[in-house]
Amino acid sequence: MGRDKDQYREITAQLGEELGFTKKGYCLLEQALTHPTYFEGGPQGECGDNQRLEFLGDAVVDLLCGEYFFKLYPDAAEGELTKMRAAIVCEAGLSKKALEIGLDEKILLGRGSEAAGDRQRMSVLADAFEAVFGALFLNRGIDTARNLFIKLFSEEMNTLSKEDYEDKKSLLQEMVQSGGYGEVSYRLIHTEGPDHDKTFYSGAYCGKVCLGEAKGHSKKLSELAAAAEALKNKDKWLDKLRVKMK
Repeated sequence: MGRDKDQYREITAQLGEELGFTKKGYCLLEQALTHPTYFEGGPQGECGDNQRLEFLGDAVVDLLCGEYFFKLYPDAAEGELTKMRAAIVCEAGLSKKALEIGLDEKILLGRGSEAAGDRQRMSVLADAFEAVFGALFLNRGIDTARNLFIKLFSEEMNTLSKEDYEDKKSLLQEMVQSGGYGEVSYRLIHTEGPDHDKTFYSGAYCGKVCLGEAKGHSKKLSELAAAAEALKNKDKWLDKLRVKMK
């Protein structure tokens, strides 16, 4: 990263204070922010990389989210609680929170990883976020980790709706069928980009009526995104389907 080590430690110390770490935990926080590529095959520093902390943090984040929903929805079944948790602690959700607390600017990457744009890659951000929670758990325990998790996620967890966590394609199909409009189908509109980083554009249709279009890094993801877009804009196409039925 080309940063002076003392300067970087000042930055991580400031972040650590904001997140609830003690001074003794700053090395753990630095480890949580160190991507495996940073050492580029050479000897690791005194703190090491974040892979083990990411493993631990994944379990901590799952526990805290599951505990919150368990208490918030005492009558919810296991399957529904699992879907709720998955909607919150998915890669996209965790990477978004990583950006909110500025982890993207503080992750230590190798030169090749930096050049490849990994600083903004969702998987790298989500792993670093989980590693930070693993480090905080080791440094301050579950109560401090819980307080931070609730501070970061309570709004999303309290306002989570069925459309947020149920399968979007199933919800869309149910909505269309309940109105007697027929079946939903998906069409690949086009693709762009190199084979190793291709973007797929798909549309959700009922007959000739387009319900929603979206993109994704696989055909499946683009279809799910198209279904989500259709659900979000249902007022726009429901009128068209009603007119067709007359």
